[in-house]
Amino acid sequence: MTILNVGSINWDRVLRVPHFPQPGETLQAFSVSVGPGGKGLNQSVAILRAGGSVRHVGAVGALDVPMRETLRRLSLDDGAVVGVEGIETGSATIFVDRAGENLIVLDWGANGQVPDGAVQAAIEAAQAGDWLLFQNETNQAASCARPARRRGLKVAYSAAPFVADTVVPLLADVDLLSVNAIELEQLLHAIGGAGNLPESLALLVTRGGEGADYIAGGSKTTVGAHAVSVVDTTGAGDVFLGAFLAETDKGADPATAMATANAAAALQVGRHGATEAIPTLADIRAFQARRG
Repeated sequence: MTILNVGSINWDRVLRVPHFPQPGETLQAFSVSVGPGGKGLNQSVAILRAGGSVRHVGAVGALDVPMRETLRRLSLDDGAVVGVEGIETGSATIFVDRAGENLIVLDWGANGQVPDGAVQAAIEAAQAGDWLLFQNETNQAASCARPARRRGLKVAYSAAPFVADTVVPLLADVDLLSVNAIELEQLLHAIGGAGNLPESLALLVTRGGEGADYIAGGSKTTVGAHAVSVVDTTGAGDVFLGAFLAETDKGADPATAMATANAAAALQVGRHGATEAIPTLADIRAFQARRG
């Protein structure tokens, strides 16, 4: 099957700093790097490198030849990535402190102008049983789930950045909701408790150093985070979800999919960067073999 990812594409500018700046404070960065990123792109690359089949739907600046070249170098089909005139590719400024934690400021850029027609065409070309994945980093978050469900696709929603007014109305059209622990608290507060979640909704909850939970059909599958040296947490949740979906789409049971995703995220946090650092399936299996 195929995972159709309606997702963001960014240029990430990463500044490594001694600590996050306080109001009025000027800091000297240890280093600065620029590379591809965005939740959508991270998740597509994570799916692909974990052995899944993915088609990315999104938008970049019409004149951004370097991003086009980057997508191809990452082995992603850019046939459903639209070039938007008069606007730049989305971007993110990312501060990473000594502990590897990050602080991110986004500029939507072309991510805010993904054409309806591109999404509709991709959904119409998909097959029943395929997955649609989307996030809150494009203008399509509120509109792509329902037509995908009508087409017979399963729908996965990475509900970040979390906006309750966007997320809550979509819950009935989602099969798998992926959130971190903070986003889950925000969601439950917005709907008045877990009892108000749709019974058919599966939850994937990442908890950083505390591991992750998959909750579906009244059962819970939990993994504890691997003990690793943390270099950079950027993209770890995206990698977890991407690897989980890739395994699930290949028919793996929740325990197997969670174990693969957990290993992928552990490798990710031990590396600098986001998209470029995402591990391959060979990396993941080797890590699992070492960890027993």
